[in-house]
Amino acid sequence: MAQRPHVCIDKSLPPQLWGSAAERALAENPENRPARLPALGLGVSPLQLALLAGKRWRNGRTLRIRFMDEVTPAAAIVKDRVKQYALEWTEHANLRFEFVSTGDAEIRIAFDQTDGSWSYLGTDALSIPANRATMNFGWLHAGTSLAEYSRVVLHEFGHALGCIHEHQHPHGGIPWDKEAVYASYAAPPNNWSRDDVDANLFARYEIAQTNFSAFDRESIMLYPVPQELTLGDYSVGWNGVLSATDKRFIAAQYPRLAPDARTIEVDGDALADSIGTHGESDLFHFTVEAPGRFQIETEGRTDVVMRLLGPNNDTDLIEEDDDSGKGRNARIIAHLDPGAYYVQVRHYRPRGTGDYRIAVRSL
Repeated sequence: MAQRPHVCIDKSLPPQLWGSAAERALAENPENRPARLPALGLGVSPLQLALLAGKRWRNGRTLRIRFMDEVTPAAAIVKDRVKQYALEWTEHANLRFEFVSTGDAEIRIAFDQTDGSWSYLGTDALSIPANRATMNFGWLHAGTSLAEYSRVVLHEFGHALGCIHEHQHPHGGIPWDKEAVYASYAAPPNNWSRDDVDANLFARYEIAQTNFSAFDRESIMLYPVPQELTLGDYSVGWNGVLSATDKRFIAAQYPRLAPDARTIEVDGDALADSIGTHGESDLFHFTVEAPGRFQIETEGRTDVVMRLLGPNNDTDLIEEDDDSGKGRNARIIAHLDPGAYYVQVRHYRPRGTGDYRIAVRSL
């Protein structure tokens, strides 16, 4: 058999924390709220919300990262390499990583050689006590190859930003030979039980639980899939770098807003635009010269969610709306002071596309 890879362990919160974790996710980033909640009487249960809520960090924010182990010459080499590869995500996501040596940190990294490699998903890290790790690298050391550093660090930091395992993609369709997989992963270096294999390889996310792109065989989030573990002629090699789809996907989840914002003239003609790719988020900009009430509204058949941000920045949320306009259009009416404002528009479904128009009117 080919070399058996070390692989990442799914790290999930215990069920008793799901509800509070969903609340923290919504407080961190209102876009984590499901675009359309299921009808459950007068509301939605904490468990239902937990299963549907996203885990994305607030766009544009700084994530503090702290290593929990003591600094030795060998450890310093490992930590420098972890930093090197982790930062590749920030070339495509509108996030900043700040490595700190003391104090609070959203991401806390351990190097426990007995615990495998893993990371909590996105904002789930906010539910972990401050004295415990939110990420672990279980086999990296000073002599580990740079290719393995790239593969493992990029993978775990993908989880830390909210990315799921690609083989658990709702449309993955890997033709596993299950008995062969059980036997392979029961052996070192993974030593997994059948339940471990079921949870880490065979379980799939429901479409409603997550944003996702099309299944990507080159994704950094996909395990190697040896042909001897599948039925028929199917295999996936060792993915060690961010794929083109990984880069596009994370850029859509954490978009760099302001440079690409289109300008809307207040009381001018509606602008035509479209959501052409899965997860796309469009940004518009308008200027208020005098205080007053303004209406921002979309038009057309596309079901969109709209967020008003500002003043004078593209990160502070003023209001969010889904269906207050005609049909399934979004409409926000707000009193605004002079300044620059941004409007972010996305489809309510993660994989939705379509044309729309948007206008700003003074009232």
